[in-house]
Amino acid sequence: MAKRIDLTEENYSSLRPTGERILVKRDKGEERTESGVWYAKEQNRQTGTVIALGDAEIFEKENNRIKLGSKIYFIEEGYLPIGEFMLMKTSSVLGVFE
Repeated sequence: MAKRIDLTEENYSSLRPTGERILVKRDKGEERTESGVWYAKEQNRQTGTVIALGDAEIFEKENNRIKLGSKIYFIEEGYLPIGEFMLMKTSSVLGVFE
């Protein structure tokens, strides 16, 4: 039986993506207005921050925009959920926020 790994902010480094995969922490999808009211914000549901990269030689290329800490916009069906994180191929990334 496979051992279950519970990933938290502190131990996400125990999972290293391979190949062209990245580990992403999904944005919460809510935002607070100036008056302090919380509301769901649809466009945040497909955004997140890259917290781990796969094979270094793929991501070190000069034309690769996906870097550690990049905020990305991704395809909704293009990932494997792992707790509060997501494992996805770079082909699931639609864009990188500058």
